[in-house]
Amino acid sequence: MMLIKEAYQILVHDMQSMYDARESSQIADMALESITGLSRTERLVHHDAIMNNEQEIAFNQQLEELKHGRPIQYVIGNCWFQQMQFKVDERVLIPRPETEELVELIIREINHVKGFIQKSCSIIDIGTGSGCIAISLKKAMPSCDVWAIDKSKSAIALAKENASLLNTPIHFKEADILSEAKNDSLPAFNIIVSNPPYILPEEKAYLNKNVIDFEPKEALFVTNTDALEFYKAIIDFSAHHLLRGGLLFFETHEDHASKVKFLLESNEFEHVHIKKDLQGKDRIVWGKKMGASL
Repeated sequence: MMLIKEAYQILVHDMQSMYDARESSQIADMALESITGLSRTERLVHHDAIMNNEQEIAFNQQLEELKHGRPIQYVIGNCWFQQMQFKVDERVLIPRPETEELVELIIREINHVKGFIQKSCSIIDIGTGSGCIAISLKKAMPSCDVWAIDKSKSAIALAKENASLLNTPIHFKEADILSEAKNDSLPAFNIIVSNPPYILPEEKAYLNKNVIDFEPKEALFVTNTDALEFYKAIIDFSAHHLLRGGLLFFETHEDHASKVKFLLESNEFEHVHIKKDLQGKDRIVWGKKMGASL
């Protein structure tokens, strides 16, 4: 039989061949919480507790998956985002902390714009994946009408499941923004938000194994040699579907932030900002569509 503290030590040791010490300990904590049902604090109190047979089987299975590079969030089937637990698997990208920063910025900015909350505002999340952005915005601002689109049928299915589990009404639609930029079947919006693909196919070699081998490639890579492909398509969409005075928010890579800012300023957007994430990287670009709010 294995002690909980021994299981933790094994996980941390085996993960350090792929991750740094901090991430290895986080992975061990997440795995053991899912296996034992005990929080980190509870495990510290009961560190000499013995894992039962069922828990030990689960431990060995998870350890094997983790050693093959499968991300812990896919192994346990969920992750936390904005204090909510979302189901995740290989159909969708794993939500990142910097995307939480994006959500928090949108909530803050909307609350600062007079009239957006007093009247029901309309939001669309383009490339919704797990639905974490759309669902978090709806939870924070229940009076807003929130739409979410993705070209992946399987991603939409998982996002719908998350919305149902979290009791959050969202309008979901399967749509590819590259081929449906005008998309006349969609209404006009006060807010557009997207964390689109921006990785070039030739940059594949620079990605970590746990990303490239498991996360959905269509959510990572552009389809041509233009890293700004999706940003341009979404700006085209905004010409038809973003109300005057509305806001467009992008998450991006630090290498592309200034170019995305220029794109917005070249397409009738004003007050365009770049915001650094908590790591000090240029991560979020947003601006206001010129004209009075409708």
